[in-house]
Amino acid sequence: MEGKKETRRDTRRDKACLLVSLMVLVWNVGATGRRFLFSDPAPSILAPEISTAASPPAPPESPMPATDCAATAPAGKLTAKQRYLLGKRVDINEASAAEIGELPGISETVARAVVETRTRLGGFRRARDLLQVRGIKEKRLKKILPFLVKFHNN
Repeated sequence: MEGKKETRRDTRRDKACLLVSLMVLVWNVGATGRRFLFSDPAPSILAPEISTAASPPAPPESPMPATDCAATAPAGKLTAKQRYLLGKRVDINEASAAEIGELPGISETVARAVVETRTRLGGFRRARDLLQVRGIKEKRLKKILPFLVKFHNN
């Protein structure tokens, strides 16, 4: 009998959460649509403007002006995250200590240790070989794996 009450209570709570989520979704869609259609950058919720005109405001003359992405791109060297998003990876068996040091969570000291271990082992054959490097544990290895080139035997 008690199990039924808990189930009923859980069902009510789930329905209430779903209803609140739906209300927030509808509110956000309405606010976004209003800004998009009427180019109202900051609608005032507390003190809405009262318009005497019966017609809605006119839509903007033209959409956002076209910009050349190449002209607006920041000048300088790309970060490791930007290179990763562009699809470029680091080959751990051929990279210099400076390139390895740009990986997330890898300091210059650990990068030098990677290069020393690589020369001692003759190269890394699989990702788990990196655990032999002083300063790289499971957590750090998982963090840098997306930035590395696939190993030849994988």
